[in-house]
Amino acid sequence: MVIDISCLDKNLDLRLMLSTKRILTALTDDEMQSIRSLINSAVLDPDVKGGLRWPLGRTSSGGRYCVVGVWHTIAKDYKSSSLRLKVRHADRYDFRTSTGEATREINMKLKNIVSLLQEQEVEVSLVSEMLKDHLRLIWDHFLCCEHFLS
Repeated sequence: MVIDISCLDKNLDLRLMLSTKRILTALTDDEMQSIRSLINSAVLDPDVKGGLRWPLGRTSSGGRYCVVGVWHTIAKDYKSSSLRLKVRHADRYDFRTSTGEATREINMKLKNIVSLLQEQEVEVSLVSEMLKDHLRLIWDHFLCCEHFLS
Protein backbone atom coordinates (compact mmCIF):
# COMPACT_ATOMS: atom_id res chain seq x y z
CA MET A 1 0.00 0.00 0.00
CA VAL A 2 1.36 3.40 -0.96
CA ILE A 3 -0.17 6.64 0.30
CA ASP A 4 1.05 10.20 -0.39
CA ILE A 5 0.45 12.50 2.58
CA SER A 6 0.94 16.26 2.93
CA CYS A 7 2.01 17.09 6.48
CA LEU A 8 1.14 20.78 6.56
CA ASP A 9 2.20 21.27 10.18
CA LYS A 10 5.66 19.86 9.35
CA ASN A 11 5.94 21.52 5.87
CA LEU A 12 6.66 18.10 4.40
CA ASP A 13 5.27 15.74 1.80
CA LEU A 14 5.48 12.12 2.86
CA ARG A 15 5.10 8.91 0.92
CA LEU A 16 4.03 6.16 3.29
CA MET A 17 4.64 2.62 2.07
CA LEU A 18 3.27 -0.24 4.13
CA SER A 19 4.05 -3.89 3.62
CA THR A 20 2.34 -6.74 5.43
CA LYS A 21 2.44 -10.52 5.40
CA ARG A 22 -1.35 -10.75 5.30
CA ILE A 23 -3.77 -9.21 2.84
CA LEU A 24 -5.54 -6.13 4.16
CA THR A 25 -8.75 -4.95 2.58
CA ALA A 26 -9.27 -1.98 4.91
CA LEU A 27 -7.49 -0.52 7.91
CA THR A 28 -9.39 -0.30 11.18
CA ASP A 29 -9.64 2.96 13.11
CA ASP A 30 -7.10 1.64 15.65
CA GLU A 31 -4.64 0.79 12.87
CA MET A 32 -5.06 4.22 11.28
CA GLN A 33 -4.53 5.87 14.68
CA SER A 34 -1.33 3.83 15.21
CA ILE A 35 0.01 4.96 11.83
CA ARG A 36 -0.96 8.60 12.52
CA SER A 37 0.79 8.43 15.89
CA LEU A 38 3.93 7.12 14.23
CA ILE A 39 3.89 9.89 11.61
CA ASN A 40 3.12 12.64 14.13
CA SER A 41 6.01 11.62 16.38
CA ALA A 42 8.52 12.22 13.55
CA VAL A 43 10.90 15.14 14.11
CA LEU A 44 12.39 17.11 11.21
CA ASP A 45 16.17 17.08 11.60
CA PRO A 46 18.38 18.11 8.66
CA ASP A 47 21.45 16.79 10.52
CA VAL A 48 20.39 13.12 10.28
CA LYS A 49 20.27 10.88 7.24
CA GLY A 50 16.82 10.93 5.68
CA GLY A 51 15.95 14.26 7.32
CA LEU A 52 13.58 12.68 9.88
CA ARG A 53 14.16 11.10 13.26
CA TRP A 54 11.94 9.71 15.99
CA PRO A 55 12.31 10.12 19.75
CA LEU A 56 13.87 7.15 21.52
CA GLY A 57 11.43 4.26 21.56
CA ARG A 58 8.97 5.92 19.16
CA THR A 59 10.05 4.20 15.91
CA SER A 60 7.22 1.73 16.36
CA SER A 61 3.55 2.08 17.17
CA GLY A 62 1.55 -0.45 19.10
CA GLY A 63 4.13 -3.14 18.43
CA ARG A 64 2.52 -3.54 15.04
CA TYR A 65 4.04 -0.86 12.80
CA CYS A 66 7.63 0.30 12.76
CA VAL A 67 9.77 2.64 10.71
CA VAL A 68 12.24 0.69 8.57
CA GLY A 69 13.59 3.49 6.41
CA VAL A 70 13.45 7.18 5.63
CA TRP A 71 14.13 8.97 2.35
CA HIS A 72 14.33 12.68 1.69
CA THR A 73 14.61 13.64 -1.98
CA ILE A 74 14.89 16.91 -3.83
CA ALA A 75 14.34 16.58 -7.58
CA LYS A 76 14.47 19.02 -10.48
CA ASP A 77 13.42 18.31 -14.07
CA TYR A 78 14.78 20.06 -17.14
CA LYS A 79 13.04 19.55 -20.49
CA SER A 80 13.61 20.61 -24.06
CA SER A 81 12.31 19.31 -27.36
CA SER A 82 15.09 16.74 -27.60
CA LEU A 83 16.35 16.29 -24.02
CA ARG A 84 14.90 15.44 -20.65
CA LEU A 85 17.16 15.63 -17.61
CA LYS A 86 16.15 14.74 -14.07
CA VAL A 87 18.54 15.65 -11.26
CA ARG A 88 17.81 14.24 -7.82
CA HIS A 89 19.51 14.46 -4.45
CA ALA A 90 18.45 11.53 -2.29
CA ASP A 91 19.23 11.24 1.40
CA ARG A 92 18.38 7.79 2.81
CA TYR A 93 18.55 5.96 6.11
CA ASP A 94 17.76 2.28 6.73
CA PHE A 95 16.79 1.60 10.35
CA ARG A 96 17.18 -2.18 9.94
CA THR A 97 20.87 -1.97 9.06
CA SER A 98 21.62 1.41 10.69
CA THR A 99 23.17 2.68 7.47
CA GLY A 100 22.58 5.85 5.57
CA GLU A 101 23.69 7.39 2.32
CA ALA A 102 23.32 10.56 0.35
CA THR A 103 23.49 10.35 -3.43
CA ARG A 104 23.19 12.64 -6.41
CA GLU A 105 21.43 10.95 -9.28
CA ILE A 106 21.00 12.01 -12.89
CA ASN A 107 18.58 10.47 -15.35
CA MET A 108 18.89 11.66 -18.93
CA LYS A 109 16.63 10.88 -21.88
CA LEU A 110 17.65 11.92 -25.37
CA LYS A 111 14.38 11.82 -27.30
CA ASN A 112 15.52 12.49 -30.87
CA ILE A 113 18.54 10.24 -30.69
CA VAL A 114 16.45 7.28 -29.61
CA SER A 115 14.07 7.72 -32.54
CA LEU A 116 17.00 8.14 -34.93
CA LEU A 117 18.67 4.98 -33.65
CA GLN A 118 15.45 3.04 -34.22
CA GLU A 119 15.49 3.97 -37.89
CA GLN A 120 17.28 1.47 -40.12
CA GLU A 121 19.14 3.91 -42.34
CA VAL A 122 20.57 6.36 -39.84
CA GLU A 123 23.97 7.95 -40.39
CA VAL A 124 26.42 7.38 -37.54
CA SER A 125 27.89 10.85 -38.01
CA LEU A 126 24.44 12.44 -37.49
CA VAL A 127 23.89 10.59 -34.21
CA SER A 128 27.45 11.36 -33.13
CA GLU A 129 26.97 15.06 -33.83
CA MET A 130 23.67 15.13 -31.88
CA LEU A 131 25.35 13.42 -28.93
CA LYS A 132 28.16 15.98 -28.98
CA ASP A 133 25.63 18.84 -29.03
CA HIS A 134 23.68 17.39 -26.10
CA LEU A 135 26.81 16.74 -24.08
CA ARG A 136 28.04 20.29 -24.76
CA LEU A 137 24.68 21.64 -23.54
CA ILE A 138 24.86 19.53 -20.37
CA TRP A 139 28.47 20.55 -19.74
CA ASP A 140 27.80 24.27 -20.26
CA HIS A 141 24.67 24.43 -18.10
CA PHE A 142 25.04 21.72 -15.46
CA LEU A 143 28.60 20.48 -15.04
CA CYS A 144 30.97 23.33 -15.83
CA CYS A 145 32.23 25.09 -12.71
CA GLU A 146 34.57 27.71 -14.25
CA HIS A 147 32.29 30.58 -13.17
CA PHE A 148 32.59 29.38 -9.54
CA LEU A 149 36.38 29.37 -9.71
CA SER A 150 36.92 32.82 -11.24
